[in-house]
Amino acid sequence: MIEPLGEVTLPLSLGSYPNRSTKMVKFLVVKAPSAYNIILGKPGLNMFQAIASTYHMKLKFPTPDGVGEATGDERMARECYANTLKRSREKLGEIEADKKGKMKLNEINHGARDPPACMGRF
Repeated sequence: MIEPLGEVTLPLSLGSYPNRSTKMVKFLVVKAPSAYNIILGKPGLNMFQAIASTYHMKLKFPTPDGVGEATGDERMARECYANTLKRSREKLGEIEADKKGKMKLNEINHGARDPPACMGRF
């Protein structure tokens, strides 16, 4: 059984300009080996009003300027995952759970550029 360490609310952006949507999404933090950086479940998909197609590796969602789309690329996802693992060993600080179960994020990629969003099978 995997016990949660706590939760953290982070901004999540899907799509690209002008069809981009950003929402504050609550994530449950666990300490467990996984091939995924995040798992966006039904509450997150509903928040974006997104429709997912695993076959096409796409998410589509409404934006004020039209239909936004997040498309997966399997090769890029593998590279992104490998780079993320490498960076996490080098740069990520500790994540400490305080007594209330909320997360304190210390020095996580401070000053680093935002990495490209990746979606796909690992």
